[in-house]
Amino acid sequence: MIDGIFFVGHVSIDKIQNVNGSSVQPGGAALYAAVAAKTLLENVYLISVVGRDYPFLNILDIFSRRYLRMSKAPSTRFNIKYDETWEAEYLEAKYGSGLNISPSLIPVESLSSESILHISPISPSKVKRIVELIREKKPKTKISVNAWIGYIRGENKRILREIAQEADFFILNDSEAKALTDTGSLTAALKILKSRMLIVTLGELGAIISRDDGEIQVVPALRVPIEKVIDTTGAGDTWCGSFLAAYKQTGDLMKSVIAASIISSIKCTGWGFSKLLNLKFRKVDDIIEYVIGLKEGGMQKKILDYIVKQE
Repeated sequence: MIDGIFFVGHVSIDKIQNVNGSSVQPGGAALYAAVAAKTLLENVYLISVVGRDYPFLNILDIFSRRYLRMSKAPSTRFNIKYDETWEAEYLEAKYGSGLNISPSLIPVESLSSESILHISPISPSKVKRIVELIREKKPKTKISVNAWIGYIRGENKRILREIAQEADFFILNDSEAKALTDTGSLTAALKILKSRMLIVTLGELGAIISRDDGEIQVVPALRVPIEKVIDTTGAGDTWCGSFLAAYKQTGDLMKSVIAASIISSIKCTGWGFSKLLNLKFRKVDDIIEYVIGLKEGGMQKKILDYIVKQE
């Protein structure tokens, strides 16, 4: 059994268009979350199905191939266009090999009471079956679920609310919380949604944490000075992965939200994974030191302190 974080979900080929140009790059919610978690933890595992036509196999080399399946089906592809306010429009979504992601892929035998299984956005009915499987076979394994606005419709709303009640961490943004509860008020949404730990992200403002005992905590983000936003694709998934890694390392909600906000901000300063792949923090406090360095004007010097080449 393994003490680590397992990320389930899509690995994709993304065509991105925004005000800075266009890029064809690796993507997928599970991949973004797992790469982000890797900036803090070594024991990070990716569970997905990838087409044999996938052109970015090198990025998968940072993970054990034990839980990755190759498929004859074409790779999952997303074509996403962002407007000037970074609102995303999905011009095309071809799920291909991603349709083969199912509960049968979950390595139940590898999960321990210290493990976390994070389920990135996939069909809510599949998410529910995975949650039921883990609760039956490994009830002490913690489950994290990330919602996505594209799935919040019709019968899926009821399924997602049921999933939220079973999850140890249910993560969504404020727009998704309101859509999931059919309310125009975040306050009302927080009263309706129930989870062991409900986490509503508020972008640069931080997050609201609501526990099943009724306690609500607002955790502000530590703002990172960014010269220019280049690509916001996967920012929310990056937040999820780094939050879980920080929480697993510290058990401290405030530090975990701060770490997630910082790493997500760093991600947005480059295309795709370019700013994350060589980034390595030994502990969460290093991340806070890094931001203090940025605020003091030592941006170039401080970033070099955390490149993975240094031991």
